[in-house]
Amino acid sequence: MHEKRNFVLVLLGTASVLWAIWAWTMSGADGVGFSKIVSLIFTLTITGCLIYAFNMEDQLPNRLQEIVGSHYFEADGVCLFPLVRTSQNGPELSIYFQNRYENPASVIVHLRPAQRSFTVVEGASDVHIAFRVGGGDVGVVHQPITVPETLRGEIVNVQMVGVSHYPRSHGTRWRRNEGRPCGTMDVDWVGNAMKIGAHEVDGTIELTDPVMLHLAMPKNIACPEPRDHSCRQEIL
Repeated sequence: MHEKRNFVLVLLGTASVLWAIWAWTMSGADGVGFSKIVSLIFTLTITGCLIYAFNMEDQLPNRLQEIVGSHYFEADGVCLFPLVRTSQNGPELSIYFQNRYENPASVIVHLRPAQRSFTVVEGASDVHIAFRVGGGDVGVVHQPITVPETLRGEIVNVQMVGVSHYPRSHGTRWRRNEGRPCGTMDVDWVGNAMKIGAHEVDGTIELTDPVMLHLAMPKNIACPEPRDHSCRQEIL
């Protein structure tokens, strides 16, 4: 994101170090006292800029904040924000995500309605969606849902946990701002191959410290309820 600027800072830092070495080793020369002070100040300033650029500054923009605002959740490096909206294909659960690290990760989002709710997989009480994200990716998972007529325009309370797994470790952090913790659950990442998409699950899975979401159901659904319930992932 700031490669050119950082390259210029490195060049300036190298020049300032060479200048400081020359000034502090040329004792007795005219003007060396001034050069010692200025070169030292310049070197310290550039060093501070380099420390900030390489260790504190975001290497990628916070796109998720631009899309959904500053309040979102996080599952160990992958930020999440679910909402329900109406698309041209009908109502859908949209899970926005943002990977804060350079390495890819596997993600599972588990939703448990507190009462009667929308339907993703017929006969399943919980919503269990698995997907993969690349390093630094920002995107959204579109999961078609069925909203009963009695719930249209209503607020549905849903518990959520999110978990992520980095097979090759997190790698370099590209974004600093963390999301709110959203709880967790036990997942056997090694023993079970993760299947992408929504899965039929019941309410027996133990959720640890879930967060409570208040999802607004669409009031008017002009098009028929979606028949294809396969999820689609989009990179923004």
